[in-house]
Amino acid sequence: MSKSEGNLEAPTRHALDWKNPLFYDRDDCNKELERVFDICHGCRRCLSLCQSFPTLFDLVDATDDGEVHGVRKEAYWSVVDQCYLCDLCYMTKCPYTPPHPWQLDFPHLMLRAKAIKHKNGHVSAKEKLLASTDVHGSFAGIPIVVQAVNAVNSTKLARQLMDSQLGVHPDAWMPHMADQRFRWGRTMTGMASVAVNGQRTPGKVAIFATCYMNYNEPGIGADLVKLLDHNEIPYEIVEKEQCCGMPKLELGDTGGRGACLGRQHARAGPLCARRLRHRHAGAQLHADVQAGAAADVPG
Repeated sequence: MSKSEGNLEAPTRHALDWKNPLFYDRDDCNKELERVFDICHGCRRCLSLCQSFPTLFDLVDATDDGEVHGVRKEAYWSVVDQCYLCDLCYMTKCPYTPPHPWQLDFPHLMLRAKAIKHKNGHVSAKEKLLASTDVHGSFAGIPIVVQAVNAVNSTKLARQLMDSQLGVHPDAWMPHMADQRFRWGRTMTGMASVAVNGQRTPGKVAIFATCYMNYNEPGIGADLVKLLDHNEIPYEIVEKEQCCGMPKLELGDTGGRGACLGRQHARAGPLCARRLRHRHAGAQLHADVQAGAAADVPG
């Protein structure tokens, strides 16, 4: 038994047992969802985070006795759908993460539920299309085409059509496609050649150009390389890359990605970077990191 109310140690992340057939068992998952939801209901520290928690607490509060056992199992999936795997609850809020005896890992449980949903064919074609960032990005940088796409996407009619066909709200912010991609016409290595080891870094950087930076906001990458050149820090933009898989993982698509779930990678930025900590998105980035470069994932 724990001697304290919550966990006072740093959270320990265990690898997902995604190869176990029980991982995709819906009834077993529902039991774990009920156990975790009951703990979350009694704590409610994560109310201010993503919409998963207000959705869960509203479902519980609407029952006759205000307890999780009164929530219909079918309603659990409305909680799952609101999670986008940001990991904030696990890393910053939850007092019951491992090594606490309750072993609560909300994001991993949501990912398990999403994987079951995907495996059972309950993910729509429009959701899969929206998660295919390399497909959307193929328009970026093409003269005339990119201007036409940006202009059409800004019209009221197009936004209404996207709302009805893809579920994208008419008022939702949508980034424009870039006139020129970050990788095009750019030197792949920096001006500096000598790496000076820092206290916590190897002194050189391997840059993974994320989908968003490459197709939508290349200025982020341009600013980064200027900063690295100014400070005489050697860098290399990875030769080949592909989507890190985070958008598809948010849908529960573990196919072709599961082998790397739970594998740790170099620390970097937000969701794409978190995904890279669990999957090597490109052999060249892996080679650069193995050679002693720190991975930088802007955007």
